[in-house]
Amino acid sequence: MIFDQLFKIMHVLNMGILNKFKFILNFNKQIQFEPLLYYKKLFSTSTISYDSISNQNVKVYKHQHITLISLNRPEEKNILNLATVGDLKKAILNYENDCSSTIAVLYGEGGSFCAGMEPEELVIEQIYHDLLQTHCHKPIIAAVSGFAYDIGFDLCLWCDMRIVEENTIMAINRKSDKSKSNIFLKRLLSTVGYSRTMDLFLTGRDINSKEAFECGLANRIVACGSSVGQAVNMAFNIGKFPQQAIIHERNVIHEIISK
Repeated sequence: MIFDQLFKIMHVLNMGILNKFKFILNFNKQIQFEPLLYYKKLFSTSTISYDSISNQNVKVYKHQHITLISLNRPEEKNILNLATVGDLKKAILNYENDCSSTIAVLYGEGGSFCAGMEPEELVIEQIYHDLLQTHCHKPIIAAVSGFAYDIGFDLCLWCDMRIVEENTIMAINRKSDKSKSNIFLKRLLSTVGYSRTMDLFLTGRDINSKEAFECGLANRIVACGSSVGQAVNMAFNIGKFPQQAIIHERNVIHEIISK
């Protein structure tokens, strides 16, 4: 009788431990493989009026002091067209003017950051370059996955920091006869130095995540599917510091490298 009761108690305890273990596994699985789903549930849709964002090629979410800005053309690997560039400019302007938001995370939907620009829409190149010649007055972290190609490479380099997934490929399009903007050349040169810049521009070769980290293009390498989550965690930590000092020092750094 005593042994039967002890067996039942042990069985109940073991089942409780097993259920907790299953919960932990399921929770970890959700965070590791479905980070965007998790964070979209956490973040509410921004108060940005979508009347001003024409085709929702860019989506915006907000939670506390963090704004998520996503390129939303996953079927085209988030290649930029005229509408997308326009929406991106509006989203960034709204973020800059939002006093309650101190830091943003920029990423691409569907597993790619941005694979370049629509070839038939060369009219957007000047508009795009006008955007990237501006200095956003608040920090932006790029969560980079898949392709960051040509203009997409420039876009992630424009951000303050880059959280790069293991499958990321960065590259410059050498097949195009269009000259790269001076500001892109200057940004790349100040990031990786003369020798590496000449290597990337003359060869147009792919840069994987490991090399990107080693040469300073990436600040962190993270598992596939986790860049947004890691960038949000970093944004939460940055938000704990005095923001006035951060913005001042960031502006000083930009003034130094722009000379």
